[in-house]
Amino acid sequence: MTMQGAVVHRVLDIQLEDGTLLKACSPAELAIHTGDQCVVDFHHVPEYGKVMRLVERPGDLPARGQSAVVMRRATLQDQSRARENAVVGRMAARTVGKRVEADKLPIHVVQVRYSFDRAVLHVTYTSEERVECAEAARALSSELRTRVELRNIGVRDSARLIGGMGMCGRTLCCRTWMKEFDGVSVKMAKAQRLALNPSSIGGACGRLKCCLKYEFDCYRRLGERLPRDGARVCCGEGQGCVVDKDILRQRIKVRMDDGRVMDFDNTSVKAAEMEGGKPGRQKEKKR
Repeated sequence: MTMQGAVVHRVLDIQLEDGTLLKACSPAELAIHTGDQCVVDFHHVPEYGKVMRLVERPGDLPARGQSAVVMRRATLQDQSRARENAVVGRMAARTVGKRVEADKLPIHVVQVRYSFDRAVLHVTYTSEERVECAEAARALSSELRTRVELRNIGVRDSARLIGGMGMCGRTLCCRTWMKEFDGVSVKMAKAQRLALNPSSIGGACGRLKCCLKYEFDCYRRLGERLPRDGARVCCGEGQGCVVDKDILRQRIKVRMDDGRVMDFDNTSVKAAEMEGGKPGRQKEKKR
């Protein structure tokens, strides 16, 4: 198909049943839309998934094998096969669990999933240490009569696969729309003046919440307009020291020199000048 004389193809984000996101291509003339179920050729292994996003790109399709390719929109037979695979996959999961227990492997199995043609059984697990699973994979392949691939993932990827609800009451971002994880640091929590305890800043995976990054730039820019903690400031009530800040409301709390703690709008205070005409920081009083 051409667009204004140029050859185009479609690039799709496909989400597999285990939450894995794939980039796939398809001819522009293929009748498929966002939300459709489809069958994808992923490294010569058919997979079943859902179209999450679709955009058109100029140029021919990549060579087969270089990228995942949408084979077709799922038919009724394909949907029936996918449901059957889910049932057989649960049976295989019990077999995998028994093998892990028999071999005393220090792993936690997160998910067991068959490829669409059941030629490959994908076993995803987490482990705090490096584990040699080759022997277990061979035993499972012999018992289940299919190729078994074991993959170790981190706790954040585990949360993506399992899913759940965040403190906000919504489905976890990593389960719904996040395509990759960004770096998150305690610095972001400090910039938003959050309590530095796991219940406030920890996510379902046990690591820092991904959403700490969402508003970090906004808090950082607004925070630059406010005096730093401990800074000496002047206001209509006299002089004092900054003890707290409300970054979004652009207000500050000041402990006045007479001991009162008062709340001011940032525009009503200014830095106090110390000796030499430079703004200074209040010295700590010895106790």
